[in-house]
Amino acid sequence: SQKYGAAVTNAASSLTLVIKSSDHTNQRSMEFPGMVVTSMTVSADAGTEGGRYKFSATLQSGVVPDLDDATDNIGSTSYLNTTDIVLSSASGIKVFNTDVVMQSFSLTIDSPAIFSGFTSTGYQSVTRGAETSVTADTTIKYDGNTKDFIHSFDTQTAALSGNMFVITNNNAYGMDMQNGVFTNVAYNEGDIMMLDCSVKSVDDGTDALITFDLSA
Repeated sequence: SQKYGAAVTNAASSLTLVIKSSDHTNQRSMEFPGMVVTSMTVSADAGTEGGRYKFSATLQSGVVPDLDDATDNIGSTSYLNTTDIVLSSASGIKVFNTDVVMQSFSLTIDSPAIFSGFTSTGYQSVTRGAETSVTADTTIKYDGNTKDFIHSFDTQTAALSGNMFVITNNNAYGMDMQNGVFTNVAYNEGDIMMLDCSVKSVDDGTDALITFDLSA
């Protein structure tokens, strides 16, 4: 799994979210330790900001926060234009093991946190819920390649094994969902006929639910 910063050293580590004050003489920072990500969404739309990837996440903590932090030793990282990731750099896109013309996508990982026990500083332990869910919604062009997707959705009896949802984007948040099912396919009539497709990753006991291709 990808590590978030030098402080995250293993799968049991948590994050610390800090809202840093610009002036600790007249203001205070807020520090929220023990954060775990319970949901993360990655999305892009070819018609918005040149297909720039966007990320959103929900974080949850069972540790008492520090709402009166007067220290000034909290670091920061500046992000430049060169750190942007865009959908147009992808070299190949597949849905249901089929080459597609993609307008947009949104991929979400949901992994609920369960807190138990109690101490003076918060809960004693945190674990994950029964299911980690990986789903994707995408709008693609309706054409000769995708004309059978509605029929495939209607008649599917098992998960597709291989290239259910793939965005080949080397070292720039490429995505690989190998096994999955359609949960919805619908016509989307716009400037041209499109299809709205929803897929869900399925665990085959071998492949990861989702793999991201990130630069080292």
